[in-house]
Amino acid sequence: MLSRRISGAKLRRVREDRCLRVTDLATAAGCSTWNIYKIEQGDSQPSPQVYAALKTALRAEDHDLVDETPDAA
Repeated sequence: MLSRRISGAKLRRVREDRCLRVTDLATAAGCSTWNIYKIEQGDSQPSPQVYAALKTALRAEDHDLVDETPDAA
C-alpha cells in the first residue's frame, strides 16, 4: 500500500494530456483497463508496482498524481 493517496482525477488528466487511451495506459502499466478505470474513479488505489509503472508510462512525478488535500492521507 502506498503511503499517499493517488488522485483519480489527476491520473485521468495526465493520461488525457498525454493522449493515451485507458487501454494504452493499462497495457503500458501491465494491468487491466478495469484497474485503471477504478483508480481514475477513486474506487481503488494502485499497488506500489502499478504506481511505479503508471509514473513511467505517463512520464509523471509524484506531485502530478498524488492527492494533496489534507484529509487524503
